[in-house]
Amino acid sequence: MPRHRLLLDSRSPSIIVPLTGRDLPELESQTDALLTADAEYRCTPEVGAPLNGASPDAGSSAGRSTDRLVDVVEWRVDLFEPFTAGAGGDPARAVKALERLSTLLPEVPILATFRTRSEGGGAEISPASYLAVVEALSATGAAAAVDVEHLHPLAAQAIAAAHRHRVPVVASTHDFAATPPAEEIVARLAAMEDAGADVAKIAVTPRSAADVVALLSATEERHRVARIPLITMSMGALGAVTRLGGGPFGSSATFATVGAASAPGQLPADGVRRALDLLSSGSAPGGEPVYS
Repeated sequence: MPRHRLLLDSRSPSIIVPLTGRDLPELESQTDALLTADAEYRCTPEVGAPLNGASPDAGSSAGRSTDRLVDVVEWRVDLFEPFTAGAGGDPARAVKALERLSTLLPEVPILATFRTRSEGGGAEISPASYLAVVEALSATGAAAAVDVEHLHPLAAQAIAAAHRHRVPVVASTHDFAATPPAEEIVARLAAMEDAGADVAKIAVTPRSAADVVALLSATEERHRVARIPLITMSMGALGAVTRLGGGPFGSSATFATVGAASAPGQLPADGVRRALDLLSSGSAPGGEPVYS
């Protein structure tokens, strides 16, 4: 059972920030930078609760759509040195690193993601090793959710492994070459839900403004009937608008940076938070747990 629940709601999209460190010291440094950025955010006129669990300053107010700069941290396990070095990686070291991150970020949900090279990731491991990593990370209770690649040959087994530990699954698919037709995007999102995912995520690459419109149109169409949250985006500079304005179309989260980016077009978290605050018009944060 995860220690944190992942709450997603397109009316108040969550900001997900990647951690991309190659080893534990680098991950700790990135976490420290994230906590510093959060503290600086709280020092502006309306402040909220820090990610490390400390009490906010006296006189703080709650006028924002959320009191945090970052809602979720995504740990990119595939960029961790035990896996980039080859030989199948070391799930035990990944478990220890995840436990450490959970200690450093006691108030923030962690999405654990192993992105294979075929989906734009930093390492390649055998299907059996991929399944073992998902199982090991799910068993810790330190991950609020795990990513499972929708097209992975053992996706069904990975989803089942996570669910055995009552850990929600973010099913994902990426297209770094183009944007599929809107009807295909809708079909992929539906297929992820049908496969048992608790969140369906798709990222595509636009070649024109029409591609961006196709992604947003498909998101809105699927959102009308979906029973799970959606996370959708167009990557790169052309698609940046979808990272800021996806909420009204049904996207429940956006990826932003405090330091290193993990995909093309990710914007700085502080700017994204300001934009989301303006677009939300002060609507209350919240959402339903994606798995309970």
